[in-house]
Amino acid sequence: MKPSLALSRSVLLSGLLIGPFAYAGNGNGNSSSSSNANTDPGIPVGSLVVSPTIVKANTKPMLSWDILFPKTISDVVQISPPGKITLLDQGYIDVQIVGSSVTTCTGGQAASAASYPTDARMSVDGGSYVQLFYGTSADVNPSQLLYSKKLNKGTVINFGGRYVKDNAWSSFYTTLSSNMQVVTLANGDTPPTKFSLEKSSTLASFLKPYLDTSTGKIVLGPLSMLVMMELGQTDPSESCFDLQDQVLLVTFRAKNNNGHGNNLDGVDSSNPGKGQGGPNGAVDPSAGVDDEGKVN
Repeated sequence: MKPSLALSRSVLLSGLLIGPFAYAGNGNGNSSSSSNANTDPGIPVGSLVVSPTIVKANTKPMLSWDILFPKTISDVVQISPPGKITLLDQGYIDVQIVGSSVTTCTGGQAASAASYPTDARMSVDGGSYVQLFYGTSADVNPSQLLYSKKLNKGTVINFGGRYVKDNAWSSFYTTLSSNMQVVTLANGDTPPTKFSLEKSSTLASFLKPYLDTSTGKIVLGPLSMLVMMELGQTDPSESCFDLQDQVLLVTFRAKNNNGHGNNLDGVDSSNPGKGQGGPNGAVDPSAGVDDEGKVN
């Protein structure tokens, strides 16, 4: 049977069958560190129902069953390296920030520069990159939804990032950049660093719940992705090219969360923010407008 497909069948059974009989399972494959729990099943779930419940001699009961196979991220999106996302089905996309901590290399040694503000941006269908997050590690709130919206099949999503040093922007890297500085990874993928990130002494604490320290592979729910960014270094051979200067969690949902969404910059009338907007201080003109409203 094809995965991610709900199946229903009815058959006639001869002989005596006493019912009803039903089976139902439940599973959740999301990382425990994610506050946005995924309600899609992590294992196949289903039910069996016999009608009538009392079967008389020489009668044939009807057996009905439903099976829902869990979807995986490859069922609903296509990830084109290094990180462009194309929706293969319509659904809701949620974006959260996992962490922000720029590292730079001095004399071949990685040095933390967590006080440098980072900037996360998102582009939909080739549109301009609109700000989702701006701030230092102290401003990171992993439970906050920066973006939540229903998007159509075929929608193309790209992410980008940069940071601020001495009141000036660094270079801006995106999931379209060929230098692998912004990558999108799913469960079971290995971060494309030149060293074993899981064994590195500079492994960020916010990334540890998403990285299997024995295999080095990403650990995520079946419908989630990590967007990992290297913003402070361009040489992949350096120890600070670790793809954890800024990390986003992107989750696909088939159902509405029945709540208010946010503007692309994470600020609206139901979620007013500081709206600092980086060095130019002018990124949040829509703070008083709930342009997402309740998505259906």
